[in-house]
Amino acid sequence: FEDCTFEWLYWPQARKPYSPETIEYIKSLDAEEDIALLKFHGWDLPIECARTLRISTMLLKKGVERGLTPFEIGNMMCRESLNKESVIEEIVEEALDSVLPGTSEATLMDAVSQIMDLRLDKIFNSPF
Repeated sequence: FEDCTFEWLYWPQARKPYSPETIEYIKSLDAEEDIALLKFHGWDLPIECARTLRISTMLLKKGVERGLTPFEIGNMMCRESLNKESVIEEIVEEALDSVLPGTSEATLMDAVSQIMDLRLDKIFNSPF
């Protein structure tokens, strides 16, 4: 996640809410099904790529559940500067630090999910 940039963040429509149709589509996304489909077609994703897909999909779905715009979600994935980690990098790092080495990918994803929920609630439910 260290080198994410999205040009569309600066488009006016990125600050608009998702349409109901788009929300339904996002809710239907399943990273595990996508990984299995890729594998079925001969693409064996490296663990880092599969993890990025899982975490990105998780962030998108959790963001949509909270009514976040594409701008708000995308902004969490991008660094403000080269030296300051993005929110998603901080979440992943905290999750990696919270599990034992050699922990299963499912356990790591559970940790990411819990930490992501806490961070999203803190950032977007703050009265400030």
